[in-house]
Amino acid sequence: MASKGRILAIKWGVNPNSSSLGVDVTFLLVGATVLAAVTPVIGALLRWRRRVPIEPPAAAADPANAE
Repeated sequence: MASKGRILAIKWGVNPNSSSLGVDVTFLLVGATVLAAVTPVIGALLRWRRRVPIEPPAAAADPANAE
């Protein structure tokens, strides 16, 4: 019975025997996933820190100015 092959090593990087495009696409996908996960968190933190007071409209605040 023939023995099965096994993976001896995995090399990350650019060399003439491997496709650097595959590595680039992998890092682009990982980076896009991280960016998509972090963006709502940053937006929530910015919104949480800046609380804008809500003021009533000027016409509703001054009853003498009503027509």
